[in-house]
Parts: sequence; structure tokens; C-alpha cells
Amino acid sequence: MIDFDQLQSACDGDIHLLRELVDLYFHQAGEIMAGLEKAIAEGSVPDVDHLAHKLAGSSLACGVRAMVPSLRQLEHGAKDGHLNGAAGLFAEAARQLEIVRVRLRDYIHQYPPQ
Repeated sequence: MIDFDQLQSACDGDIHLLRELVDLYFHQAGEIMAGLEKAIAEGSVPDVDHLAHKLAGSSLACGVRAMVPSLRQLEHGAKDGHLNGAAGLFAEAARQLEIVRVRLRDYIHQYPPQ
């Protein structure tokens, strides 16, 4: 679900940087998910392709793997020119994002602010 070693590595073990990275990730993920939801509703295949690819890539870079399978399926469907099952895949990605949000919040709370 979350590769904590990769996440720590991306921050060189700096908890302050980790907090900033997680905040930035969730801010951007929220914006991308809103755009993705709109693109699916409007049937915009190119936007679904672009946004699913973008969020999958940033998720992998941060070690957040939970929603990547759903995002990759959305991306591949869009590359094939269709959005079959897109609403369900989006819902699964959104569900995984919320699970990850809770797990990362709990993980960060292990390290008291200094």
C-alpha cells in the first residue's frame, strides 16, 4: 500500500521534509482527483489519460502504491480510446487515497513536531 522506505528515502530521512512532501502530495492528489472526476463525467478521454498518468507517477515517486493499479487501468483504457468502467476505477482510487491519507497521518504522528 505504502512503501515507507521509499518515502523516507525521498526525504533523506528528514521528518520536516516528509511532512511537507506528504502535504504537497495530498494537495496535488486532491486537485488531480477533482480534475479526473470531471474528465470522466465529461467523457474527456485525453484528460483522463493525462491525469491518471500524472497521479500514478507522483504516487509511485512518493511510495504510495495503493491506488496505482486503478489509475493505470484508467490510463490504459483511455489510451485505448475508451472509459469503460472508469467511474468504478475512479471510486476505487478515491477509496485507496483516503486509506493512504489515514495511514500516512498515523505514520507521521509517530514523530512529534520539534
